[in-house]
Amino acid sequence: MSEPQLRRQLGFAAAAALVAGNMLGSGIFFTPGELAAVAQADWQVYFFWSLCGAITLCGALTLAELSSLLPRSGASLHIINEGFGPFWAFLKAWMEIWVSGPGSVAGVAIVFGEFAALFLVDWAWPPAAWGTLAIVLLVAVNLMGVRWGGRTQVALTSIKVAGILGLVVGALLFAEAAPAAATTSESHASLLGFIRLVGIGVAAVLFTYDGWADIAHVAGEVERPTRNLPRGLGLGVGGIILLYLMVNYAFLRVVPLERMRESPTTIATVVATAAFGDRGGDVLTLLIVISIFGGLGGLVMALPRFYYATGERYRAMTRQPWLEGLFGILAHVSSRTAVPTGAIAICAMVSIVALLFFGSFSRLVNFFVVPMHVSNILMVASIFRLRARTLASRDHYRTPGYPVLPIIYIGVLSAFLLSAIVYQPTDTLIGLGLTATGIPAYYLLTWRGSGAR
Repeated sequence: MSEPQLRRQLGFAAAAALVAGNMLGSGIFFTPGELAAVAQADWQVYFFWSLCGAITLCGALTLAELSSLLPRSGASLHIINEGFGPFWAFLKAWMEIWVSGPGSVAGVAIVFGEFAALFLVDWAWPPAAWGTLAIVLLVAVNLMGVRWGGRTQVALTSIKVAGILGLVVGALLFAEAAPAAATTSESHASLLGFIRLVGIGVAAVLFTYDGWADIAHVAGEVERPTRNLPRGLGLGVGGIILLYLMVNYAFLRVVPLERMRESPTTIATVVATAAFGDRGGDVLTLLIVISIFGGLGGLVMALPRFYYATGERYRAMTRQPWLEGLFGILAHVSSRTAVPTGAIAICAMVSIVALLFFGSFSRLVNFFVVPMHVSNILMVASIFRLRARTLASRDHYRTPGYPVLPIIYIGVLSAFLLSAIVYQPTDTLIGLGLTATGIPAYYLLTWRGSGAR
């Protein structure tokens, strides 16, 4: 009797909701304040958000082709294996399981906990407790089946997009517009000075667009993947770019750039209060809680599929009992619900440990962001090898603007990662060090002729 397998049960709506939901968290409410310290005029705000959106779209459109070529669960693992070989694929898997996967879940969970504690003041729980509860609740939903997980993502993404659009409409219709700022002359000492300004602006905004690549984890459960994966990535990323520009327009209409610099952390609250009165702050906090919860839901749904793909690929390749046991648990699929129950449980447990150990969003980001983006760079760079092998096939989506789009993404992300290593070395090196433990694990895996092919 064959073992249970994952089933293709996610449609286009679920794919697009997963992309958009994973990207749309709390960043849009707070990044405008950070950017205000960089931008010297309103047009630069729109320029930075558009530029980072375009960079993200370069990666997403490349992934659309790669995932349509290899529409399997944990597609990024198989993409890197085909592009760069089994060593780099295993290092990607090891990093995703122990660093970027749990780091991402824990980072979103701790932010959710902080806002839940603010909103539910009568419940004197610490943020870590709220974050843990959210992970456990979403795990329970996903254990019921992939359709439950998909429907939950569609519902949460719809609610938070509608809520943010409501905030935008309220700011445009009900809030009084701020007086026009006096025009100031702008000058840049040199081309190098402008490039530095762009670099600082991109660093402030780019992280707010993260999350689009997680759709690759569930590629093996998407119906008609060669059609729905590219469409889901295109609509999800494109819709978020448009939404972010609308939010910034609404914010700048009510709070001019000069005032943003004075109180960068209260911009969204000021806009909500101006639009909806004294209850605006509570409405905003609730919207942020729902938005973050939706982003967390996408992670809890998608990441275990990568864990599952890792277990399925490597469990038969090792004679080491502890590795064989770990991979066996990760590859287990429930015969009743067709979900990877072992992967969901292990992903949740490791994420909760990371949440409790680091305890703050900033430390968690420094811990996982460099290894995560290194794997994204490898994934996108795989297009140069895979495209050459599939020129005869015209049945799958092809990246427009190839090879310019993947080159842009790789170049920008490489510069961004170098700055992260220079300016946040301690927690970054913890993440890189934990990733490096995958090197001896790989050679242990392939010892005694078991082979990682």
